[in-house]
Amino acid sequence: MRFFALTSVLAAATCALAQEAARYGAVSIDGSNTVSAGQTFSVTYNSTAARYTPKTVDFLLQGTMPNGDRSAYVVLARNDFPADQDVLQQDLTMPDVTASLGSDITNWLLISYITYNYDDYTPPVVMSGGTSTPINLA
Repeated sequence: MRFFALTSVLAAATCALAQEAARYGAVSIDGSNTVSAGQTFSVTYNSTAARYTPKTVDFLLQGTMPNGDRSAYVVLARNDFPADQDVLQQDLTMPDVTASLGSDITNWLLISYITYNYDDYTPPVVMSGGTSTPINLA
């Protein structure tokens, strides 16, 4: 059930980028968005416009398989996000996802996936969501 909820949230995030950015912030790739396996690239997550304050920020990759289904998520990094922080800049190394998942996967997205506390409930109600940007694999 949790996997289904995660899949539903991330699928919705890729369909309505502007609306999701207003809720969850924005992610961008610094410089070229074409990256090769083994290459280091810089990613910036900006929460200044986000409605929710993240507790964690994960950077994920996901592509589209030939049948139109979404691929598995590839976790690039997991980060705690202090309440007084607005921007997270991180250098990541691209894994060889085509060797592990197949070279026929296209339309890759870099996703910033956040978790956050919803209001001030005790115990806390932890929710999640994400925003994305296209990334090309060379």
